[in-house]
This record gives sequence, C-alpha cells and structure tokens, in this order.
Amino acid sequence: MSFVTSQSPVEGGHSLLQWRRAWLTMDQNPAAQIFATSLPGILCLHAVVILALAVSFEFSRASLALIALTLFAIALMPSRRLPLMVGASLFYLFLRPFRVEGWTELVRAKSAILPAGVPQIALQFSAVALVVLLGAAFLYWQRANKNNQIAKRPVLALMSVWSALLLIAFAVPQSSYLSAVLWAIVGVFISSFWYLAYAAVDQKSKDATPTLARAGFLRGFWGGSATPIGKSFGYLNKFDAANEMELAITRLKGLKLAVWALILTGVVKLLDLVVSGNMAVPSLHDAILAQAAGQGFSNGVNWASLIANYFSDLLIIAIWGHFIVAVIRMMGYRIPRNTRNPLASRSLAEFWNRYFFYFKELLVDFFFYPAFMRYFKKNTKVRVAFATFCAAGLGNFLYHFSRETYVFADLAITEALPIFYPALFYSMALATGLMISQWRSAAPKPEDGFLRYEVLPRLNVCAFFCFLKIFDDISGEGSLTERGSFALSLFGI
Repeated sequence: MSFVTSQSPVEGGHSLLQWRRAWLTMDQNPAAQIFATSLPGILCLHAVVILALAVSFEFSRASLALIALTLFAIALMPSRRLPLMVGASLFYLFLRPFRVEGWTELVRAKSAILPAGVPQIALQFSAVALVVLLGAAFLYWQRANKNNQIAKRPVLALMSVWSALLLIAFAVPQSSYLSAVLWAIVGVFISSFWYLAYAAVDQKSKDATPTLARAGFLRGFWGGSATPIGKSFGYLNKFDAANEMELAITRLKGLKLAVWALILTGVVKLLDLVVSGNMAVPSLHDAILAQAAGQGFSNGVNWASLIANYFSDLLIIAIWGHFIVAVIRMMGYRIPRNTRNPLASRSLAEFWNRYFFYFKELLVDFFFYPAFMRYFKKNTKVRVAFATFCAAGLGNFLYHFSRETYVFADLAITEALPIFYPALFYSMALATGLMISQWRSAAPKPEDGFLRYEVLPRLNVCAFFCFLKIFDDISGEGSLTERGSFALSLFGI
C-alpha cells in the first residue's frame, strides 16, 4: 500500500515564497518577456488586465468597453497609437464631460430651461465641442506667439479665461438659455483644465506632438479624477518603450500592477465588511455629522472611524491609481506609479510624494516651481518655504475650489463660501506642516535606533495626515467649527 504525503507547512511556505518571487520578477524573466512579444502573449496580457478591471467594479460598462477596444486597437495597430488615444479620449470626454457629480446635477437642472425638444445631451455635447475648440484656438495662438508675455504664462492665462467664464455665468439671468450654456461650458472647462494646462506648458518644450492632438487630449480615456495621471504627451513620451522587448517588459509591469490593484480591491471590501459591517463603525463623515447633531458616538467609535478612514482612503487612492497606470503601461508608457508605499514615509514631504504622486506633481509643476524661480532668490529657506506654501496651500485650495464652483449657481456667495472653509483650513495646515518638516535641522538616521528611525517618524506622519483628513471635505456638510470640535473631542476637549 502506498501513501500520498502532503507538503509540510515549511515546504508549503517555501513554495509560496517561490511563487511570489517568480510573480514579482516576471518582467525580468526572459521566457515571460519573449511570450509577451508574441501575438498570443499580447492578447493574453491584455485580456487579463481587462478582466482585472472588470472584476474590480471600479469602471462602468461603457468605460470598460472603451478601454478594452482602445488597448486592443493600439496593440494591433501600434503605429496608430496617437490618433487612437486622442480619438478615445475625445469620445470619453463626450461620454463623461464632468469630473464632479455636482456639475452633472447642475447641468441636468439647467437643461430644464432649454427650449422644448432640446435634450440635456445636446447641451453637454455643445459645451464639450466649444471647450475643445477654445482649447485648440488657445494652443494654436500660443504656438504662433511664443514671445508674448501671456503665452509665456499659459496657466495664468487659462485661469483668467476660466474666471471670466465663471463671472459671466454668474452674472447673466439664471433663468435664461445663455445661463444653461455658460454653466455647462464652465463645468467642462474646469474638468479639463489641468490637461489643457499641461498641453500649453508642453508646447514650450521640444516635444513634437501635433497641436491638434494636444487639443483633443483633454481627458484620458482611462478616466480618473481631474488630475492628469500621466500628465501630457510630452511626459508620456519620456517613458515610451524604445523597442519590442521594452514594450513587453512595460506590459508585464502593467499586468502586475492591475492584479495588485485587484487584490487591494478585495482588501478594501474585506475591511468594509469587518469595520462597517461586523463592528458597525460609521464613516468619518457620518461620525462628524452625528456629533454636530448632538447624537455623537462614543470616543472609542470616533477613534475607530478616524483610523479606518485613513487606511481606507490610502487603499482607494492606490486602487484606482494603479488601474490607470496599468492601462497606460499597456500602451507602452512605463510611467511611475501614482501611489507607492505611503506607509514607509518618514516625513510629510515624502508621504505627499508617495500618496498621490501626480497631484503632487501638478502642484509642483504649476505652483511650486513658478514661485521658486521668481521669489526670494537670496534666501534659500524662505524661497523653499514660500514655494511650498504656494503649492500645498494656495495651489491645493485653488484646485479644489475651482472644481466645486458649481455651488455658486444656486447659492449666494455668503452661503457658498463657508462650504470651502474646511478645505481652506486643510490646505493651510498641510502647507504649514510641510514647511515645518522642511525646517527641521536633523532628520532621523539609522544610527538613532529602530524606534527613533523606523517607528516614531512613520507614526508622526500617519497621525498628521489622519487628523488632517477630518477637514478634507467640500460636501457642504459639517462646518469648519463642527469639524474642529470633533477633532478636539477625540482628546476629551
């Protein structure tokens, strides 16, 4: 009689480690690289990535179909990648012209005052077409007038255009047809603003992308927030695969990132099941509102809500960022991740760089560097601190303020402005924390010991951003005072 012996726990663990190592180093495996260059390999890699996106439920059916068709088309016709990217991005812009639900609701309400027979979709399509034409006209004008002072500062010029459109939309009679058209244009313009800003800055470089292609790339077909992950064609081209083997490696890295994002999606669902379901811990938003209404939870529950919100936020940002970067890598652009192990950060600046890389890059590109290059050149510390304040403080607030200005269509200024007070406090506190972090004369060193080098700095970073999240809100629910009261109540004050 023969017996089948099972693996011991040690052997099983060793086997799992081998599988993990093989997976993580897949892009360095010559056999995997060769497979990824073949037609069956290309189709297999794309199918797995699309499946990961579908199983995650992070994408609508329409968005998923657009991503799948575009990726497969680019894989089969690599020489047509640029027009395919631009065409898909334009289609997505028409499909989802607004990046914030508030703009969609506003335009839906405004469409009721349109002439009979004119549907909301016609208003949206018209607004998108006008914004694309406006963006193209600006880019062509900038290219033809490189020495013009306005052309040299395109972001300021674009912000002036947006401000003028907003003021006009605010000033015209709100019951008029013109009001509906203007608010739709303002919503599309600000939803595409940072893509257009990157396109304008790109034109000042030596990147050879045609102006018409830049004008059509006002929203990546892969979706995401108003922050351009992948920035612009000029940035993408810096990470373009130089040959077939590099393309295969880049796609393998995209595959690994998509699968990792899918695993993190499962972690989030499990966390939600345990924390919100079994433990009945409310969301941080609900905990703040409950206390403001005089029906607050216990201090232990509030602490649990705060900590759970912090980790949940990190995971959610990582998931959709990983999926988007995976899609971009499947096209051959080996761009950096959007989120990269933020819990390893030992300083506030390092966390900001690891947490939401492309938003940090936006603030640095459009606010930090311009301020750094122009002001306080004789005092390095003041120069860096002022540039940091312009980016993390003013730029951060301007980004969120401009994104939510639909509230001015229905509310008086005195009613609308308090909505932004928590975000203003958040931005100023973040800028202050970053400046203090920069001024610290001595950073922790390995010789300081495990506790002072590995543990305490990371706990300080986590605590800072954990509490800062209490004020990271522009919903209009929970005033600055109520949020401050909630933060103090955690310490029994």
